[in-house]
Amino acid sequence: HMSPYVALEERAMDEQLHTAQSDNTVDTRGERPVFVSSTNLFIYMKNSITRCTALTKEKTFYLLQRAFQKKLQSYASVLDKKLPHPVSQSVAKLALANIQNASSSGGGLGQSSSQGPTTIYRIPQGEEITICHVIDTCEYCADTVEALEDLIRDKIGSKYKDKIDMSGEQDAFHDVTAKCIRVLVSGLEQRLDAPLKEVSRTNWSTFEVVGEESSYVRTIHSTIHPFVVQARELIPSSYFRSFCDKFAIAFAFTYYHVLLGLKKISESGTQQLLLDVYSVKTLLLKLPVLEGDKKTLTSRHSSSNPATSLSAASTIPPAMYTKMVNKEFRKLEVMLKLVGSPKELLIEMFRVQWDNSINTNTMASDFQTIMNLKGIPRNEQSSMLESLGLDGGDG
Repeated sequence: HMSPYVALEERAMDEQLHTAQSDNTVDTRGERPVFVSSTNLFIYMKNSITRCTALTKEKTFYLLQRAFQKKLQSYASVLDKKLPHPVSQSVAKLALANIQNASSSGGGLGQSSSQGPTTIYRIPQGEEITICHVIDTCEYCADTVEALEDLIRDKIGSKYKDKIDMSGEQDAFHDVTAKCIRVLVSGLEQRLDAPLKEVSRTNWSTFEVVGEESSYVRTIHSTIHPFVVQARELIPSSYFRSFCDKFAIAFAFTYYHVLLGLKKISESGTQQLLLDVYSVKTLLLKLPVLEGDKKTLTSRHSSSNPATSLSAASTIPPAMYTKMVNKEFRKLEVMLKLVGSPKELLIEMFRVQWDNSINTNTMASDFQTIMNLKGIPRNEQSSMLESLGLDGGDG
């Protein structure tokens, strides 16, 4: 009976898992940087298979394979623990409430199907690199698990062949990758908290001179750009695209709510904000193809492997992405244009602009929000709603 043998192999792997918790050393020799602990674990498993199959290919080998499954699940949780903890719920709720204080006044404008309450993460400066390494390592592990499964099925006794299934272990790594993308999106959003607070603190009702984009827009640019370039350089393109999609939707939603939460916007204020919104939209449209300084592009991983270098990557964002960003931003632009339009033209312009592509279910409350931002007195609002053919309830 050889179960003590399996126990011995398990103990050796446990030691590796223990070391892996605190070891963030990265192996940069492959196509992407991965934690050395992952390559070491698979090398150990391969050698373990060689040792075992020299003696038996039956039950003990099957038990060893079960031990591998257990240790791979444990390794997926080791990788998961390298991510930052979520911000405590109360703080998260507060942050969300601050951003969404608009939705109470904004009725329909404040609602969006794309956003539920999400877990909030703060990424300490520089830690985004570790998160990218976790993504790369998970991807490497998921691929290698498949190869390991084939190897075991090839070598094991025929009555065990059908019992070999490591898809659960692959899923465990894919789950961690999906969480990493959520953490990157939330972490970058949290870093934009300060510039968005600046929007809320500005008194747009007395705003007079339209200049170049506001200082908060420059902060948004200088925060997003290096973070996104770093991610693009480090993670596989399919995951990077997913990150861009999710971040663009999340940020457009938050930005929109910040604008809705403003008290009143002057005509010059709306022109300035339209300029700002255009500048932010232009940046978001370029996210999937942002590049850093040419110097950083010839970093270790890209120079050694031309296939992964950014110069070989596309300079045109995917059409679907462009369409999505334009759609998300159209709402912001139309809302600001309506707030900045002359009062006597508002009803007509609202009819034309606020069409199905935005959301017609909540037209009355949307129109009310726009009147509030224009500073139209309450007593005039109900007659304007009637002229539009809507009463105070949702039309």
